[in-house]
Amino acid sequence: MSSTYFIRGATVVSIDPVIGTVSDCDVLIQGEDIKAVGPNLEAPNDAVIIDGTDAIVSPGFVDTHRHTWQIQLRCVTCDFSLFEYFLHIRNKFGSCYLPEDVYLGNYCGALESLDNGITCLVDHCHILNSPDHSDAAVRGLQDAQIRGAFCYGLYRNPKYAWTPDGVLTDAAEPDWRLDDAKRVREKFFSRENAATDLLRFGFAPAEIERSSLEQSIKEVEYGRSLGAAVITAHASMGKYDKGYHLVRRLHERKLLKPDLLLSHCASLHDDELQAVRETGVSLSSTPDTELQMGMGQPVAFKARKHGCICSIGVDIVSNNPADMFQQMRLILQAQRHKDNEAADGSPLKVSHTCFDVLTLATLGGAEAMGLKEVVGSVTPGKKADLLITKCTSTRMTPVNDPVAALVLYANASDIDTVFVNGKMVKENGQLAGIKWPEVRKKLVKSSNDIMERARAADMDEITHRVLSVYNPVGGYNAKNAHI
Repeated sequence: MSSTYFIRGATVVSIDPVIGTVSDCDVLIQGEDIKAVGPNLEAPNDAVIIDGTDAIVSPGFVDTHRHTWQIQLRCVTCDFSLFEYFLHIRNKFGSCYLPEDVYLGNYCGALESLDNGITCLVDHCHILNSPDHSDAAVRGLQDAQIRGAFCYGLYRNPKYAWTPDGVLTDAAEPDWRLDDAKRVREKFFSRENAATDLLRFGFAPAEIERSSLEQSIKEVEYGRSLGAAVITAHASMGKYDKGYHLVRRLHERKLLKPDLLLSHCASLHDDELQAVRETGVSLSSTPDTELQMGMGQPVAFKARKHGCICSIGVDIVSNNPADMFQQMRLILQAQRHKDNEAADGSPLKVSHTCFDVLTLATLGGAEAMGLKEVVGSVTPGKKADLLITKCTSTRMTPVNDPVAALVLYANASDIDTVFVNGKMVKENGQLAGIKWPEVRKKLVKSSNDIMERARAADMDEITHRVLSVYNPVGGYNAKNAHI
């Protein structure tokens, strides 16, 4: 049942250009919506009163690129190159997940997000090894009650002699996923797939820069035929970019549209960025993985100068936590460093502000998902996806600048309360209604089981398989684009 909440006397960092940042401010939540924002509001008689003293109210973070299923693989890729990631994650561990593992991965991955203030995410889900895996992935997100887009991934995790029974479908051709995507769309999502729906259907082609242009176009257009709210794909990945120029080629064929959300994109050329801006395509930067794995300088700030819609994603929790605070700091300071190094002489001011990056992580993400009018700012009429961050810890005392405090000082332990769609999903610093010790026990067992199954892997076979498509000098072999 929806409730009425009244947050009294907080500092509101609204990200709304009209409201701005307001101290000693009240926020009224009624049902799913933000009803009013401002000083000295009158609390309804039926409202639950929340003391906002020494606290910051801000929009929930929006993570626009995540492979949520990988939570059981936490820490595995922390010293990996992208080649090693392909080798172990996409060609070994991905073949070891049973449907119950996928459910726990998406469920616990979404819980981790909520605990860290991420109220909305794009799940680029490429662990769909059978229809049962697909159903489990959707149910995991639904049960966690996070806002987001479930993007059905066409990527084929390989089947080996050692792959356990039930992991992959016995279908002889990969195209079974096309029919399954349609089934999932009809089974779990509203006909309208409306922006106000908590979870929407999206689509994720299978590595469109490693396929022929014809195949890439076929997959994008199929996602559109299903009414996908978001069609997401990896593109233009720095050292891994072999001059495919997908954006340019799609633009020449008038196929760039606002439903496209492209991840990474560090090596987009200026004409491609111009095309992105003109067509309303959105971009997602994932600083942790991009800087570690040779995917280039995160493109977000550069693209913003071109007028593009830009956002931030976490990417993989096998490499880093679902923590937008960490991603904001990394992308901001990396860009400041790059700009400082490019300056003539010593710089007299920084190139980008804390407010700039906080906007990327909130309203920027909402706009990238087509949700600019729904979430992303503390604005009356929008859905109540909000954070209450306490300013009482040693690192958050005193707070002379609430925006800087959120970007450069706060962490998940400072988040006292999280609302999604007007529902309190974190309260008094704890996930609401979640028996975490019990869930954690299941997650640990699932992780251990996956690791045990993976011990049977023939790494010589896997390495040969990956090298048949991955060549750091010669590029990708399009004949094996499914690998």
